Amino acid sequence: MYIIAEYLFIENFIINYAILQSTKIITRTKTTKGRIFITSTITALYPFALFFPSLSFLANFYMKIVISFIIVKLAYNSKSLVLYIKQLSAFYVISFIFAGASIGFYYFTNNYYNVLFKPDYLGGRFPIKYIILGVVLGGIMIKNMVHYYQEKLSKEKELLSVTVHLNNEKSSFTALTDTGNSLIEPLSKLPVFVVEYEVINNLLPKFIRETFEENKEDDFTVVEKMMEALKEEITIRIIPFKSVGSKNGILIGFKPDYITISNGDFIATHDDLLIGVFNGRLSADNQYSGLLNLRILNRGDLCVNEN
Repeated sequence: MYIIAEYLFIENFIINYAILQSTKIITRTKTTKGRIFITSTITALYPFALFFPSLSFLANFYMKIVISFIIVKLAYNSKSLVLYIKQLSAFYVISFIFAGASIGFYYFTNNYYNVLFKPDYLGGRFPIKYIILGVVLGGIMIKNMVHYYQEKLSKEKELLSVTVHLNNEKSSFTALTDTGNSLIEPLSKLPVFVVEYEVINNLLPKFIRETFEENKEDDFTVVEKMMEALKEEITIRIIPFKSVGSKNGILIGFKPDYITISNGDFIATHDDLLIGVFNGRLSADNQYSGLLNLRILNRGDLCVNEN
């Protein structure tokens, strides 16, 4: 059996590049085409190593898993473990979809008897045309599935750019609009916009910053003193909430001058709300730093961006 090196390299390069590029799109990873090109080139050389007896260990199951880990790291160089796992999962799913589509074309377009009972029917090689057709079909399938999934999620969740204004200072960050966030402050009935302390601390008085940095935001005695000391400077509220693993949690809240919300198509301003300060991370992959109450969007003053 003869193997033409150029064909073997091209076949592996095409499938690797398609998988890595698709994974980048689906996971919304920021990486360069050059990085994906280099990684695809390196991985296309992998089959040639198997022709050397001393490197035959690279063909075993566990080494293939290790190599796939390295491929994903080389292609995207993610600093977040959560994002890396997402990329790795997408890499495997897309690989299986492309492989399944290629094999499907192969079985549908060849004589079933020859496929099953004549091992030498294809001369020991899987024709590149089936790989290309599989990549095209797999790409169409993935695109349609992703479009459907994103369209469905867009009705419930959306990432928006938000700026909070207070006492001539401001803080800008990304927030998530989620139908599950309906938190309101019991006394004023104002909707609560939950924001990470790290992105809002530049707006807060020193007393509040010290409270959060010392992790005393749940100490009612400290919070009471803080409210008394700062009542002329900032409007502070205690906001009770319930969540998984926390039956009786509280947030320290304050009333901003106003906030602006934008997604490129519109800009909305709103001043009838409270900011609930959360001392931790709201997003495991750092995609957003606030949870935006839907009532805020519904009640804001809207300005459509005609550009």
